[in-house]
Amino acid sequence: MSGASARGMGDENPRPEVSLSGEHRYHFAIDIDGEFAIFTLDTHGEVETWNAAAEHITGYGPEDILGKPFSVLYPGGSTDMPDRSDILARAVATGQARYEGWYARKDGTRFWATVLIIAQKREQGDLAGFAAVANDFSQRHLTEARLRRSEQRLQAMIDSVEDYAIFMLSPTGEVTSWNTGAQRIKGYCAAEIIGCHFSVFYPPEARAAGLPERMLETASLQGRSEAEGWRIRRDGSRFWADAIITPIRDDKGALQGFAKVTRDLTEHKRLEQLEHVAGLAAATERAREEEKKRIARELHDDLGQQLTALKMSAVILQQDVEAGHYTSATAAKARGLVRQTDETMSAIRRIASDLRPTMLDDLGLLPAIEWLADEFSKRYGIKVNTRLSAGELDFSDTAATAIFRIVQEALTNVARHAFATEVVVTIESKNNECEVRIDDNGRGAALASGNKPDSLGLRGMRERVRQLNGAASFVNRSDGGFRVEIKFPIDTIVRR
Repeated sequence: MSGASARGMGDENPRPEVSLSGEHRYHFAIDIDGEFAIFTLDTHGEVETWNAAAEHITGYGPEDILGKPFSVLYPGGSTDMPDRSDILARAVATGQARYEGWYARKDGTRFWATVLIIAQKREQGDLAGFAAVANDFSQRHLTEARLRRSEQRLQAMIDSVEDYAIFMLSPTGEVTSWNTGAQRIKGYCAAEIIGCHFSVFYPPEARAAGLPERMLETASLQGRSEAEGWRIRRDGSRFWADAIITPIRDDKGALQGFAKVTRDLTEHKRLEQLEHVAGLAAATERAREEEKKRIARELHDDLGQQLTALKMSAVILQQDVEAGHYTSATAAKARGLVRQTDETMSAIRRIASDLRPTMLDDLGLLPAIEWLADEFSKRYGIKVNTRLSAGELDFSDTAATAIFRIVQEALTNVARHAFATEVVVTIESKNNECEVRIDDNGRGAALASGNKPDSLGLRGMRERVRQLNGAASFVNRSDGGFRVEIKFPIDTIVRR
């Protein structure tokens, strides 16, 4: 049935902006989150309200879209879009319906979007209309397509590498992939080894000691495991190898398996071996940072949309209750639900920022450090002063990430161990060096001989510093407290 037929034949009056006179379903701030297009539909799927984000994303103003079916956003000639009635029927049957695909703007250009349509019902249980939330994911869609192509190229590159054995393991240690380098180094072809447990590469004494199992356990618990030792080829001969095992997890943190990289070091000097390991460690760290960035974006985009929809429903409930439809106790519960939703949304955004603050990419290192210091102070009640005078430096992405993580780890150590009330973070450039200092007024720390790091966190800082050719020192200050001091050659941290 057409929109005109649904309202009554011959009805020429323009549609009102809200669905039904006297109802309060849509009397809420339509711009709850400026990133999302939020609009409402009547029971026939025709647009009743339209927020500024919807106009910005689609190019349609209210005068262009109100009273029209939302299917006007379907691209012309498209055959893969779901029927409008099917989407609405699914929303009524299950409470909500979601579709992701290409849509068309007013000027005809296409954009990739996710649309969530939520059925709205009156107190009597009959359908009142629909609320919809949409977001333009065009850039992410293109990025994911590029990522898939990049992964294919990466796999082709891995398959062609001969100097490294690069292969995947199942969560229990069975070999699931095998590259050319693995065949050259270990002597097995893919058909012979895939499905076998990787302990076959270890000599009998290592297997008896449970080394293969410990390697997997350590990687799972600590994020990676590394060991040098004798390994066995298919023909029974031994070779000295360095192996790194890294866990592979999905976006929920569930273990999917392991990546294992093995280098035959039998005929190489110790120095060459360390250089190779350093390169692999840097590559692994970059991969972990990219994974954190991806998780942060997922938290922001997908959970943000769901929480926005939840808040819409909560606001509607609150407005109905405050209009006198329920008791004051129910109204208080509804207000609490809205407040709880706000807090949850703030927590999600904070988690995403902790994983990978977007301002580190958008605004650079120093603003990100300011934000980190402010968030740390709010969370732990420890005053943080920042002295940042290196604004003239154009930090490379690698350096910005490393320095941010160093400061983040240092502040985490302060919160956990220092019993401090004040911290000073200093980043300054002088004498062709960039100095990073984190000073606290706490109780100091126990250090191994020679002021070497004696904790996993401090060792992690030293590794990040080493990758940028810097120097790190960790000292208890004479006036009390603890100092982390890092010095980088400027030419190793600036963008080239």
